[in-house]
Amino acid sequence: MAKLRASKGLLLTPRTTPSVSEARRERWLAEAEAGFVSPTIANKVYYSVILRALWPAGHGIPGPVLTENDIRAAVDAFRAQHGDKPYKDVFRRMRELQGEEGFTSIRKEGNRYQLQSLEISQKREPRAKLGKAEWEKLKNKYGHKCAHCGAQEPDVKLSPDHKIPRTRHGPNDFGNLQPLCGQCNNRKSSACAGCTLNCNTCPWAFPDEYKQIIIVDDNKERARRDAEKLKVSQSDLINTILRDYFNRAKP
Repeated sequence: MAKLRASKGLLLTPRTTPSVSEARRERWLAEAEAGFVSPTIANKVYYSVILRALWPAGHGIPGPVLTENDIRAAVDAFRAQHGDKPYKDVFRRMRELQGEEGFTSIRKEGNRYQLQSLEISQKREPRAKLGKAEWEKLKNKYGHKCAHCGAQEPDVKLSPDHKIPRTRHGPNDFGNLQPLCGQCNNRKSSACAGCTLNCNTCPWAFPDEYKQIIIVDDNKERARRDAEKLKVSQSDLINTILRDYFNRAKP
């Protein structure tokens, strides 16, 4: 058997010939579908459509590399068969599939996805649905703005986000929720994937307290040159400067 190699980053070279029989593929898909933990029937249907797009008939595993447009087209084609309009929340369903449904073998690089193995990780408790009154209360708390970038309704569509992700044991409590726009939600999801840093000091989780520090371009360039001259990293240099400043500022 030929050794699989990474094509770029996280994605592997697709196996274009079947690695198992078609009957085995159908059996795995049926078992995967039967094991969905979402309480919402419609969500389970979309999970199934996405999985079948990621592992099409006649293809092996690793599956084909699909773009976001490919996956959106598969879902919209399914909906068109039933006379429905294009679907807006395709990639929320994808995140749920990778998260609480345990399909961590679906890897993402940029806007491309690939099913890389048939292993299914431990399921998580389904995401608690936020009631309409609680959702309005949460949006009012943040002034109907994205907690991270500040974009405001109706210019953007907001959705509830767990500050500390459920993959890092974040609770479903109201205090662990914040409204994010679609762009920030996707960026936070990418930033959190595989992250092991402390969530309690993360600017994505607590943007008010730990918002990313912006350094103007000329200071970045000076830091780069001086770090190169001193043969240290730019991070070490900046932290040394800050430490010296705070030590001098002590009463």
